[in-house]
Amino acid sequence: MQKKIIALALAGLASSAAFAQSNVTLYGRADYGYMVRGDDDGAVSRDLKNKSEFASGIGSGSRIGFKGSEDLGNGLKAIFEIEYGLSMDASGSPTGSSNTQWWNRHSYVGLSSATLGTLVGGRLDGVRYGIFNKYDAFAGGNIGNFTQMTAQVDRANNAVAYISPSFSGFNAVLAYSANIGNSNPLGLAAQEGGSATNQATGGNAGDATLYTANLNYNNGPLSLSADYEYINFYGGSVAPGTVAAPSAAKGHDDLQVYLFGGSYDFGVVKVAALYDRLESSTNSWGRKAGFGDLDVQSWFISASVPLGKFLIKATYGETENSNAEDKNGKEIDAKGTKFGLGLDYNLSKRTKIYTGYALISNGDGAAYQVSPAANSYGTGYGVQGFDLGVAHTF
Repeated sequence: MQKKIIALALAGLASSAAFAQSNVTLYGRADYGYMVRGDDDGAVSRDLKNKSEFASGIGSGSRIGFKGSEDLGNGLKAIFEIEYGLSMDASGSPTGSSNTQWWNRHSYVGLSSATLGTLVGGRLDGVRYGIFNKYDAFAGGNIGNFTQMTAQVDRANNAVAYISPSFSGFNAVLAYSANIGNSNPLGLAAQEGGSATNQATGGNAGDATLYTANLNYNNGPLSLSADYEYINFYGGSVAPGTVAAPSAAKGHDDLQVYLFGGSYDFGVVKVAALYDRLESSTNSWGRKAGFGDLDVQSWFISASVPLGKFLIKATYGETENSNAEDKNGKEIDAKGTKFGLGLDYNLSKRTKIYTGYALISNGDGAAYQVSPAANSYGTGYGVQGFDLGVAHTF
């Protein structure tokens, strides 16, 4: 149950004049569980041993957030939201924030109108990332999620977004980021069969800028989404990767993505599908380093079946860079497929027990590994895994 707290209880955080007009909602998720992963396939190391661990955020990242609004009159509201990820255990989590027990997930402030739409600015969740998680039955969590196989801008710094009102079920989202920030290993190396360790850096003319245009249609059981995104690296503002995964993103001047997804809820089963194509051209630095142009195509099908307090989930998908080559220019098989099967048991509306199984099959030149974190960009541990955990939302 979300707990409404009057802003007066937050004395010292704002002026007393604001207290009388603004409410703040405290919300969050506490998630903890167990998982075991291992095995090898494709280019994954043959020396892996099975790894078992207790960890925070396996079903979905543990978090705590604050959001609120103030009625400004004439249908206009001021809104804000600040959300922090947190680790339930002593040293990090599988969500990509290892050795950090408290970090900023997203934060924004803006204005909202039922007739004019919503305009916000701050550190924003990636639109494409959210669409993947919307149509995947695992919703960006659990060991079975497919989004972890793809290159994503999960969150963007220095961003603004406009969300239109709904017109007969249609609405649009337009977003821009002046610098997507250093939390987005773009996964380009992973799409070529390596591990994603590249990070965008700050610096004005060297910033990686993101442009997004998204159209949605929602009408009862039917949901459809189309998305176009363009990232300009301005010649490559990406730090070098490891020896095993040199800076693929630095070798690309720009990147564009086309996405189409949809779902239909039949009541007894909800089915969904998504197709995504990521393309990028190679600059002179990249050609000298041996990189080729990227043409990465990803797709998945997903289904969820409610049975009383149980929810059965399954997703199967594939991602492949058809232009992948080794350092000698020879074409390699960089295809990765993933199957995920899961089961939730709802103890209440806020508390559930979850379990899942995942299996990845790699081509000879692919090294995708299992992770419960949707923003792991193909990295993880092993190609097969099992999880069991509990989550409580408030």
